[in-house]
Amino acid sequence: MARSIRHRKSGRTRPGGLRILGIVGGALGGLLIVIGVLLALNWPTASLESSYTSLAEVSTSGATQPIEHLSAIANGKPIAVKLEGSSVLPSHKLPTGVPFTVSVTLGRPSWISWISGRQTTLTFKGTTPRAKLLDPVAIPASGQAVQSDFSNPVSVVAYSYHSSTKYVKLDRASTHVSLPGATSAAAGSLQVAAVPDPWETLPASSNMVFFRASGTTPEAVINPDLTNLEPESTITITLSVPVAKAFGAKLPTIAPTIQGSDPVKGSWAEPTPYTLTFTPTAGDFWPTETFTMTTPAPIALVSPTGALGTTGATFSLSGGPIPTLRLQELLAQLGYLPVSFSSPTTVPNTEAAQIQALANPPQGSFNWKWTMPTQLTSLWSAGNANVITEGAAMAFEDFNSLNYNNKLANPLLFPTLIQDVIHNKVDPHPYAWIQVQKQRPETLYLWVNGQVVLTSPANTGIAGLKTTNGTFPIYLRFKENYMSGTNPNGTHYHDLVHWINYFLGSEAVHGFPRAAYGFPQSLGCVELPIPTAGVVYPQVHIGTLVTVMPS
Repeated sequence: MARSIRHRKSGRTRPGGLRILGIVGGALGGLLIVIGVLLALNWPTASLESSYTSLAEVSTSGATQPIEHLSAIANGKPIAVKLEGSSVLPSHKLPTGVPFTVSVTLGRPSWISWISGRQTTLTFKGTTPRAKLLDPVAIPASGQAVQSDFSNPVSVVAYSYHSSTKYVKLDRASTHVSLPGATSAAAGSLQVAAVPDPWETLPASSNMVFFRASGTTPEAVINPDLTNLEPESTITITLSVPVAKAFGAKLPTIAPTIQGSDPVKGSWAEPTPYTLTFTPTAGDFWPTETFTMTTPAPIALVSPTGALGTTGATFSLSGGPIPTLRLQELLAQLGYLPVSFSSPTTVPNTEAAQIQALANPPQGSFNWKWTMPTQLTSLWSAGNANVITEGAAMAFEDFNSLNYNNKLANPLLFPTLIQDVIHNKVDPHPYAWIQVQKQRPETLYLWVNGQVVLTSPANTGIAGLKTTNGTFPIYLRFKENYMSGTNPNGTHYHDLVHWINYFLGSEAVHGFPRAAYGFPQSLGCVELPIPTAGVVYPQVHIGTLVTVMPS
């Protein structure tokens, strides 16, 4: 019998199958490598970095990432920004040196959004660039432009001389800028301001002094105007030669010209080799007060026009004009005026704040405390000098034992006013006003706090010696004193007179014995019965206004 033959399946792969698997695997591996390279090359990256010419620079690479949102905050407030190329710029000008934050939101490609999210937000914080004037003194040769140097490159420079302002706009920012045609004067002061970028607002100006030539005597520019100093003005002396060469180790001195005034307190500093500054420790240069500054050696003072003026070692200084509006506000606050003052702005009761308010008085309104005749109310004018303000200032000065004969020009007026406001030292007197009617019967009315408290017949001057019409403050008072002069008939008189209130020269309201009153009898004064004058006298004071009305 024939044996059947069976075939077994072999466990080995044929050589041709191995080759196929290898080819497939290699292809897959290569494909993965290619995909990885492509992913690496196109993987989206982004950064928000600092830039000296913009708020920030947006940098991206790889796959496209559209900017979906752009915002910024400067000085704590949102600002509008725009994208020019890759630069983030403000839509409106910003000050220099302010902190800012820029935020940019980018869209991510859809093929990686499942890994990194649909969006990514970048944030950058910085400060708007600024530049400082390095050298406040320039000494160009004759005919040359003044040169200015800055701590950082600038693109816009503004410089002023007197009332003229010019601008230099650079195509490329630079730290060294020529100021063409600044001035052809021998010397002077320029106000210079600069910004690194055109999208910044110009900061406060810095003072720059220039000298074109120096003679044997050192030249000097002094700021601010020596005849218009504010109480806390810092005085700067800039010399054409180093301070050490001009003055050695000595320093200038400043002293008030009126004895009894407060001494000038402060200190000198030398911020640059060519510059001296005097900084008062408190308010010293009060309105209308005069001073003498003495330098250790003679200097040639440059006039405001740029020409060389006074040469010497002694110079006059003075405080600025009287700030009438603030004077009235302070007098009203202390009760010396017949008007009150109200303002939505409260000046803090500190010396520094009160001094600053002299130059920048708070806005407000004055209102009459009482209904008064037009002969008084018509004299009042807020912000303008008038006899009501003058009388109130004299009353204040008398109460504080100051010399009221200088009236508003007293150098101690404002420092004392400020101290009284700080300590709430108000006027101790009611507000009094004397009104004299020449229409017969001649009558005197005494007003106190808006009410007529006394009415009396009175006498005014005879023809040729008439009592002067107008309103005048009482400036001198005696309970009794002798009055001397010449009568119309040529005889002399020397009379003891009681309860005297002088208001204009030798004209006074006083008591004098007459057989009758109510018509012209005096030699220019306003006469009252002696007992009546004794009632009037304690109710009025230095500064009380006397109004003599025409007949």
